[in-house]
Amino acid sequence: MKYGSDKSLLFDRVAFGIESLDKLVGGGIPKKRMSLFTGPPSSGKSYLASQAVVSEQKNGGVAAWIDTELSWDPVWMERCGVDIDKIYLVQPTTGEEAFDTIKVLMNEKVGVIVLDSIAGIVPTAVQEEDFSYNPVAWQARFVNQSIPKLFPSLKNGSALIVINQVRSSLGPVSLDNMPGGVAQQFFAHFILQIRREGWIEDADKNKMGFDIKISCKKSKVGGQPYQSCTVPFRLEGGIDLLETVIREALDKGIIEQARAWFKWGDLKVIGMKGVKEYLINNPDKKLELESLIKE
Repeated sequence: MKYGSDKSLLFDRVAFGIESLDKLVGGGIPKKRMSLFTGPPSSGKSYLASQAVVSEQKNGGVAAWIDTELSWDPVWMERCGVDIDKIYLVQPTTGEEAFDTIKVLMNEKVGVIVLDSIAGIVPTAVQEEDFSYNPVAWQARFVNQSIPKLFPSLKNGSALIVINQVRSSLGPVSLDNMPGGVAQQFFAHFILQIRREGWIEDADKNKMGFDIKISCKKSKVGGQPYQSCTVPFRLEGGIDLLETVIREALDKGIIEQARAWFKWGDLKVIGMKGVKEYLINNPDKKLELESLIKE
């Protein structure tokens, strides 16, 4: 038993390094808490989780990735900035092995633990049967019983990031359902819904990337619940941080846009590319723009 003001109840955060996103999540993904990243396929869920790993590694921390989908690609992760020589990778065979490993990592005080994903978890009782074996709600029952068992170890300081997919519901109304039951949404302290929006194309209409819309659907740890932000993602890997700054300046009216023209003070150029080139060639102006955004 302890008082509510006990300092052991405080928690740190792992920042993404993307200002608009860090503002949305209250400064970063919380430690000693479970965060749920959910959304359609190829929308940026694993990428955003990787950026939390990158941030933890840059601050001298240790991270782990529990890969239940066999989707780990070292070449891609290295391109995303992950130090693949300094991250624990586990590809469990069963759901029990996945959760047991997470508990061990938490007790070892690993900074960031990513479970990718709930949808790939299969308990031993189902794994050992033939393919026709399909008891009612087998995955939901297993996940709902397992997640609460992690919470005592979560107090040791890990940030647990759980990734899950969405499924379309049957019936006249289209709803997004997640494998593993609804209880994970109640247990999660923080829920980010991640979706792919419009494509980013070059002059020849080749797809170069897309916008990632990140919505905060639940928060028990501050931030901006029920708000969202959009960041530009490039297919070669990475968020276009410079374009993110320019978009924020546009939203706040610091930079004005009239069709293809962008105007900021004495600057008047055509296209987003023109603004980027100006800020790259004038780093002092970039710093000035970033300070105006923060005001």
